Amino acid sequence: MTSSFWLQYILALVVVGLMLGGLYAVVRGLARGRVLMSSAHRLITVVETTMLSQHSSLHVVKAGTKYYLVGASNGHVSTLGELPPEEVETWLADQRSRFDAQKNTIAGAVNALRGKR
Repeated sequence: MTSSFWLQYILALVVVGLMLGGLYAVVRGLARGRVLMSSAHRLITVVETTMLSQHSSLHVVKAGTKYYLVGASNGHVSTLGELPPEEVETWLADQRSRFDAQKNTIAGAVNALRGKR
């Protein structure tokens, strides 16, 4: 085997690795945007989830126009309280603007690589 074969082999592995990394980043970005954008069209939506331990978590749930803090653990779910809609909607607007900025940055980088402005 020649050294050019190994060089091409390593280059091919690097390209595949970059493609997998890019695909992972795109899928994560689309998943975040889909969750944020589809919540406006549903009656009941889990807005945010935070794991507290292996078997317990906190959820912010939107039901109609109200937001609730819900605790869940091993088959038990309980409402912990109601959250002020202004606070949650401000947070959602901030997350949407961050997502849009990230999307525009990624699109700009891709267009720059393609030679477009």
